[in-house]
Amino acid sequence: MKKITLLMALVSGFICNAQFDWSTNPLDNGWVEYAGANGEGTAQSWTYNTGEFMYITWETSSSTSELCEDWLVSPAVEITTTSSQLNFGVQDQYGADYGSTLSIQVSTTDQTSGFSEITSFTETDVSPSATLSADLSAYEGSSIYIAFVWSNDNGDRLYLFDLGLSNQYAIAPLPATTPNPADGATVALTYDVDYNDDGTIDAADAAYTFTWSQNDTGDAPTSYGFKFGTTSEMTGLDTSTTNNDGFSIYGLLENTTYYWQIVPVNAGGSAVEADCPVWSFTTSSSLSVEDDLFSALVVGPNPVKDILNINSPVAIDDIKVFNQLGQNVLDVNGSIITNNQVDLSPLNSGIYIVKITSKEKSKTIKVIKE
Repeated sequence: MKKITLLMALVSGFICNAQFDWSTNPLDNGWVEYAGANGEGTAQSWTYNTGEFMYITWETSSSTSELCEDWLVSPAVEITTTSSQLNFGVQDQYGADYGSTLSIQVSTTDQTSGFSEITSFTETDVSPSATLSADLSAYEGSSIYIAFVWSNDNGDRLYLFDLGLSNQYAIAPLPATTPNPADGATVALTYDVDYNDDGTIDAADAAYTFTWSQNDTGDAPTSYGFKFGTTSEMTGLDTSTTNNDGFSIYGLLENTTYYWQIVPVNAGGSAVEADCPVWSFTTSSSLSVEDDLFSALVVGPNPVKDILNINSPVAIDDIKVFNQLGQNVLDVNGSIITNNQVDLSPLNSGIYIVKITSKEKSKTIKVIKE
């Protein structure tokens, strides 16, 4: 599940079209990197960053006629008619053009020999950032190794990310169906509590989790454009996601009407936006009669020596106690609470956050333990 905190006029989100898993270092998972056969390019190496990208830094050639070459080569990849377009993102760290080039090469032999260039990009093509592609249709039905070769002489730093294979023959998808929330629905928000490192409450945000279905006909989407806002122009959020099975937007308001739209996308293009419906829903007030009772919960004494009394008009499901580091130091199931009392004697003196939960509603209270 993806989580977005909505700040009106915010434009951000989650974009991931990668089919190569770079959540961990690809060099530990079958990828290799090495300098070119001309002997130049040994000072720097392709390096993994935990932000799920690889980068290569500029270096100076010792020859007036040879460029430094840094190779990054994939493990064997099967190419089919539905995966014969290579897509990837690049970013050039500096704006000046140092004459560097990025070559995409393919071998059907192994990771170090038999390579042929299928396309190349100048530094102007990759600066300041770009989403690029390469046609692998000549290798449909084959297992290949894909090389990214950065050539430069005191050039620039290149970032490489979001690698994926797509169906270049795809036809743009049709609009999404079965929205949740349904068009015109009134929905209840859910609530979450975030803690700062010192254990204090950061925010209790109201949220809703969205889902939808791809159209039963036409080619499948590989991602979805998502627009959202308090008017039909939907200026609050404009982002992309590959998930249609549930992600949450936080920071929503009660008793408010929102509008949203999904635009499916694949290698064949986007669904016609004018054909994609704009759905709306209204959030309800979060407080029911039971919520009102729960809000009347009383905890004391505070400060407390050992026994904390909890006067609650509704049944308690769970009590969690967090220290100032945000660590859960005590967890008490409601079924073993006796006389609505919690024994805090095992805890050291200090400040604690007590979170009391009843039927998916929670209330947090700061308690001082003497």
